[in-house]
Amino acid sequence: MTDQRPVSPNTPAPGDTALPQAGAKPLRPSDPGRIGPYAPVGVLGSGGMGRVYLARPADNTPGLAAVKVIRPEYAEDPRFRRRFEREASVHARVHTPRAPDLLGTGFDDSLLWMATQYLPGLNLADAVRECGTLEVAGMWRLVADLGQALSALAAAGVVHRDLKPSNVILSLRGAHVIDFGIAQAADSSAITSSGSRVGTPAFMSPEYLREGRCDTASDVFSLAGSLIYAATGHAPFGDGTGVDVMHRVAFEQPKAEIMAELAAVDPALAALLSACLAKDPAGRPVPEQLTDAATGVGHGRTASWHEPLDARLLARRQACDVLEHVAVPEAGPETVQLRTSPGQYAISPQVPGGERRKKRTAYLAVAATLAVCAVVAGAFLLTRPPSDETASASAGSTAPDGAPTSPLPSASASPSDDGKKEKEEDKGKGKGTDSGEEKSEASQSPNASGGGAGGTRSTPAGNTTATSDGNASGGSAPTATPTKTATTPATPPWISQCTYYSGTELTTSGDKGQRVVQVQCMLTKRGYSVGGAGVDGQFGQDTVAAVRLFQSDKGLEVDGEVGPNTWAALRSST
Repeated sequence: MTDQRPVSPNTPAPGDTALPQAGAKPLRPSDPGRIGPYAPVGVLGSGGMGRVYLARPADNTPGLAAVKVIRPEYAEDPRFRRRFEREASVHARVHTPRAPDLLGTGFDDSLLWMATQYLPGLNLADAVRECGTLEVAGMWRLVADLGQALSALAAAGVVHRDLKPSNVILSLRGAHVIDFGIAQAADSSAITSSGSRVGTPAFMSPEYLREGRCDTASDVFSLAGSLIYAATGHAPFGDGTGVDVMHRVAFEQPKAEIMAELAAVDPALAALLSACLAKDPAGRPVPEQLTDAATGVGHGRTASWHEPLDARLLARRQACDVLEHVAVPEAGPETVQLRTSPGQYAISPQVPGGERRKKRTAYLAVAATLAVCAVVAGAFLLTRPPSDETASASAGSTAPDGAPTSPLPSASASPSDDGKKEKEEDKGKGKGTDSGEEKSEASQSPNASGGGAGGTRSTPAGNTTATSDGNASGGSAPTATPTKTATTPATPPWISQCTYYSGTELTTSGDKGQRVVQVQCMLTKRGYSVGGAGVDGQFGQDTVAAVRLFQSDKGLEVDGEVGPNTWAALRSST
C-alpha cells in the first residue's frame, strides 16, 4: 500500500523529512521527473560526469534504486557511451549479495542512465570519519563479507580495479562493493591507453602502478588497504594522491607506525592483511582464504556493527522504508519507449521537466525578440519623414510630371542579403573550431555592444543585430539609421591554437605526454608561465604552480590537479 493520506500545506510530507536521513538531498526544479521506469525522489550525489538520484519505480512497486544520469556532453559522445555500456555489461556479470544488482540502463538522446539496487548504508570512508574506526568484531565481519564479494567477482571473471573505502558500503545486512565504473572483465581489453592508470593511488597495487597489470590478486591488495583504513583511519602507505604515494606503494613497505597500530587492534588480523600487501602477487591470499580466516576466528557473522554506526544504519534503513511507500505521481502524456537492459523496455518522459522548461524559455525568448522587432518596425513607420523630405535620397529620380518619386530601396539595403552575408561570414569564422561549444559560449549575451575589436557578440542564430542604441532588432526589419552588424569575437588562442583533447581523467604532477601538452598550451596562451622549458609535456612543479594560480583565479578548488572542472574552465572561452 502506498501512503495516500492528505498532507497539510504546513506539514512536511513524509518523504521530505525522510530524505536527509536516507542520505539524499531534495530535487531541484531542473531535475527530471522520470528517468526510464523510475521517478527520482532525491539526489544522492553529483560530480563531473553527472548526478546520482535516489529513485522509486514509477509504477509504485516496492524498492529503491540508485540511478546514475550522465551529463549530456558525455552522453552524446559515442566513445563515452561505449564505455558506459561496457560498465553496465561488466556489472551485469556480477551476482552476489555483496554487490548491488544492476536493474537496467537506457538512452533517449537526452538522458543516459544506469539504475542499480540502492543499498541503505554508509560508505566505509564516511563511516570511519563520522562514527570512528571499526572494532575487532566488525573488522572480521568486514573481512568475511568483502572476501565473499571478491570471490564472486573472480568467479564472474571481473576485476574491480578501484577498491577503496568510498566504494565499500556498510549496511545492516553487511558490507558490499559498489561502483564498477573502471572494472575490467578478464576477457576484455583495458579501457585506458598504454601508460595510463585509472584509480586511487593510495589503494592501487604495486604491479598495477609499475606494469599496468591488474587481476584478482591486485584487488586483494587494494582490499587490504581499505581494511587497514577501517581499523586505523589511515591508508597503509600514508595519505595523499601524488607521485610520492605511488612510489611508496610500488616500491616501499607499509608505514611501520600504521601496521603497529593495526597489530595493537588484533595481531591475527595484522598478519593476514600484511600478507595481502605482499609486493609479489603470488604471495597474497586468495579471496576464499579471507572468508575462511574470518570464519575460523568466529567473527564472520557478528549481529551488528559498533555504536553509533549501527544506530546510523538503522535510521537510514527506516528512512528508506518511508520513501518506499510515498506515492509516485502518474507520468504525463509525453512518454516514449526506451530500450533498457537486453529484452526490456521502460517508460520515460520524452522531454524531461528540465528540458521542457528550457524549451519553454527558448520559445518565450523568440516571442520576445519578435515583439521587439515589431515595435522597432512600427516606430520606424510612424516616425520616418514624409516623402517630400527624402526626395534627395532617390539620387534625383523624378516622375514623368516632374514630381519627386518615393525613394526605392537599393539592392545593398536588402535585409535578406545582409542576413545571408552575415551567415556566410559567421560560417567562415567558425572554421577551425573544435566543436560548437565555443560558439555557444561566445553568443550567450542577448545584446551586442558597440565598440572596438572584441566588443561585440553575435546571437546564436545570427538573426539579430545590435542597433546603435544597444537594443536587439530582427534581421529582416528595416532600421531608422544604418547599423553596424555585430561580429563574432575571434576564437581565443587557448582554443584555436592548442590541440584539443576530449578526455577528462585526472592529470597531475608527474604525468607526461599529450594531455600535459594540452594543459601547458592552454595555460601559456592564457598568460600563465609553466617554467623555462615551456610546453614540454612534463607536468612538473612549474606547471603545478600555474594550475594552482589558474584555479585560484577561477574560484576552483586549488589542488594543482587538472580534473573535470579544471579541464572545463581551461577550455571555456573566457
